[in-house]
Amino acid sequence: MSTFHTPKAVRSYFATLLLFSLLASQGCRKPEDGLDHLLLNPADTLGTVSTDTVSITTWPKLDEPVRTSSLSANLLGSYVDDHFGTITAGIVTQVRLSVNNVGPANSNLVCDSLVLSLAFSSTTPTYGDLDPQIIKAYRLTQDLLTDSIYTRDTIPTTDGQDLVEGSPRLFTPDPTDGPVIGGDSLPPELRIPLSIALGNELLSQWGLPTLADNASFLAYFKGLYIVPDNGMQAPLQAGVWSFNLLNGSSKMTLYYHDENSVASSFDFIIGTESQRYTTAVFDHSTATVPGVPEALADTTLGQTETYVQAMGSIRTEIRFPSLSLYSGSGTQAVAKAVLSVPLSDMDFHPTYLPPAYMFVLHKDADGVDRLLPDEGTSGYAYDPDAKQYSMNITRYVQGVINGTYSNTGLSLVPGSNGVSVNRATLAGPNFPDRPMKLKLTFTTY
Repeated sequence: MSTFHTPKAVRSYFATLLLFSLLASQGCRKPEDGLDHLLLNPADTLGTVSTDTVSITTWPKLDEPVRTSSLSANLLGSYVDDHFGTITAGIVTQVRLSVNNVGPANSNLVCDSLVLSLAFSSTTPTYGDLDPQIIKAYRLTQDLLTDSIYTRDTIPTTDGQDLVEGSPRLFTPDPTDGPVIGGDSLPPELRIPLSIALGNELLSQWGLPTLADNASFLAYFKGLYIVPDNGMQAPLQAGVWSFNLLNGSSKMTLYYHDENSVASSFDFIIGTESQRYTTAVFDHSTATVPGVPEALADTTLGQTETYVQAMGSIRTEIRFPSLSLYSGSGTQAVAKAVLSVPLSDMDFHPTYLPPAYMFVLHKDADGVDRLLPDEGTSGYAYDPDAKQYSMNITRYVQGVINGTYSNTGLSLVPGSNGVSVNRATLAGPNFPDRPMKLKLTFTTY
């Protein structure tokens, strides 16, 4: 048997190749491969400690009526919310001359029609469903002061005579398609025909001092109160409509002709110079689903579910009784504080949307509502996927622990408080599946 002898150079080559292969196999491995037992849990962050078991007390309460004058939208309509009861909203507004010295006088002018046009808001034009409603319009008997603030509970005085032509009259909203008038396509609007008699009364003032300027005209015609009158309504029917009275299409137009049948028109405008505001009346006792009336009467029920409703209807109060106890402890430097507020009603009516954002308020030393230092002016947005609000309140919590702020708690109010009737049913801290929580993360180094 012969023996094969590997030359020294060949043996050296194979040794070098083996060493390179071993090094290459080690170099292709990730640095952390095989080191699992040495890794920290990613949830355990060096220098911090977290807790989400802070005690919370919540309850709903009736809010103060909010300002609704000179805002971006005005509301009209009524419906019965199954959880929150009946909401009835109306519009009070002046109409003004589009030019001064209207005339000349002509006793042969005849009114063809008088139409009040209200342009729908371009965003969220309706809340609730699009069922027809009876709408009435009344002539004001009180002056509206342009430099005054009006709230939703300021019901104006009128002469009590419905001015809607053909009253009672049903109106069905169409917030998507605008009418075509005189060949012109207009934005979506509600067109309310008013009394021909009123139109002729206005024509009788042509060329008189009444129509010399707006001061004279507003002393004569103080404005209109437009309001629904639907009587008994079934739950989950109809809704509240939102209008932009600053839109040039929002106006009262008088169509008329002279003795020669020459047709003309005149616009009484609304716009920025007119005083305008929304009225709103709430009757929570008509709710068909138990919850809101009971919680408003017994604050202890707010631990499971609590509520908010815009237009100064309902706010939620939140207290953190133990928050001050962190003062002077080893965990008093707050890295982050997040208040999670889920909806408890996950299957809410599809047209009864929760507020798009929420404001969180605290009381200052004089008991006045103030925005949180964390919040700025934008509020906290609703997350439609998680169906909750997540609110960073870090600076406020740190201020309570430091003694900068008194531990008097917080209030939740809808962000669109004066221009909508949005509402939400919120999970309290005792809600079984998705409770309200305050998660605190402290810096410990």
